[in-house]
Amino acid sequence: MPYVLTVDGEVNADCTISEHNLRISTKGRKPKESTVVLDDIIGIETNDTALNVSTDQSKATKPKWLCKVHYITRKKLLWKQATKCVTGQVEECQRFISDLQLHFQKVYDQRPKRFLVLVNPISGGRYGQSNSRRILPLFELARITCDVKVSERAKHFEEMLSEYDLSTVDGIVVFGGDGSFCEVLNRLLRITNEKAGLDYNDRNGPFKSNTIPIGIIPSGTGNGISVAAFGNYDTVTAALHIIKGNTCMIPLMAEYSGDELLGYASVVSAYGLFADMMYLTDQKRWMRRARYAVMPFYTILLKSQRLFDAELTLTGSQLCQEDDEEGNKKEEQIDGEFSMVAAFPSKCFGEAPGEFLILIFRRTPKTHFFKLMGKMLTRDMLREEDFPSLTIRQPTSIRVKVKPKDLGDKNFLNYLMNIDGEIHTMKTADVTLKSLKNAARIYSSQHLYPYPDLQSHTSSTASKSPPDSACAAEN
Repeated sequence: MPYVLTVDGEVNADCTISEHNLRISTKGRKPKESTVVLDDIIGIETNDTALNVSTDQSKATKPKWLCKVHYITRKKLLWKQATKCVTGQVEECQRFISDLQLHFQKVYDQRPKRFLVLVNPISGGRYGQSNSRRILPLFELARITCDVKVSERAKHFEEMLSEYDLSTVDGIVVFGGDGSFCEVLNRLLRITNEKAGLDYNDRNGPFKSNTIPIGIIPSGTGNGISVAAFGNYDTVTAALHIIKGNTCMIPLMAEYSGDELLGYASVVSAYGLFADMMYLTDQKRWMRRARYAVMPFYTILLKSQRLFDAELTLTGSQLCQEDDEEGNKKEEQIDGEFSMVAAFPSKCFGEAPGEFLILIFRRTPKTHFFKLMGKMLTRDMLREEDFPSLTIRQPTSIRVKVKPKDLGDKNFLNYLMNIDGEIHTMKTADVTLKSLKNAARIYSSQHLYPYPDLQSHTSSTASKSPPDSACAAEN
């Protein structure tokens, strides 16, 4: 039996609540019907003062709304908050609200209830705190309790996480950019393995995945993690994904130099050109976001290509077509002079599934780099025949042993490693990258994340909103 109410000024609207949906039908000259999936509801707000007064209100005292239903709308990959204002006879509204809350409770029970929120106030254009002031009310509307911590210095997030009782929260939300996310991810993985009694510096030892979900609200100069997880770097879109609580496990790369773990990479790791480029980009922070557009052009077009001598040792079961049917791991040696070695945690350019993607560049025409970047941005298939100087492999691990050249006052370039846009300095020019499957959990929707071999862990509500076909096609 539908409830007869006034919705967004439309009188005599029939509101029907089912196990999965709220359906609203309006009559008149232009009848309309709209449906709100219960799993897309952010929160239900009630005008408690008006609901508790006498039921025979006069028109003069009748409130503009008795209930607000806040929900998610989508336009391709962009998610926004929308609201339906409901009013009418108080007793009818009371029954409607009680019924809607009862059905929505099944959805709410599966969602996160408490977050540790980490805010980087100086990330990007200093957007961290301003974004937190805009987004935290959304979490409050969704009845999520937030313990907010603001960093005061470099590596402060690491200190906070080391001292915090993480068992008291359902997830961690970071207001920052890729650097902030990388700092939190790396600290969490170290904490997880330390608590398990494992030595994370042992490249051949066991590894324990991190299961505390991490969410990123893009507030930095570089927001590649957000684009990968949500399809864009819109803060509201990110917050709404996190509120819904859908998570997935992502692959990582562990990077070791000598007997020390350099860090874990979730997007890209590189030695050579990409590392040099990120070092120069980091020196131009005064340019803010513009440096990410300007410095790659400057590095590729105006600077001479720095080549390095190295021995590359790759291990895996998919190194070449001659691998045996039993999938035994092979070892391949590639020696020579290179301009760059870049690695990605999982396949994302359309080739057959592999452990992770390695791009090895020898001396390369400058125009090829822009063609490569275009294919990477569109996730188009990469083929060696399109890039004569490119070698593509899918190993489980790779060792890059460099023979350092004398670069004068630029000698430090021999020891730089780019890990997710952050520059790390090695003690020796020798690094090993190792694939880690399902290594960390993040807030994301599986069909948005670019890597096809993810294992999704979505909330098991009685009703899930249907996948957005436009989203899948767009991404």
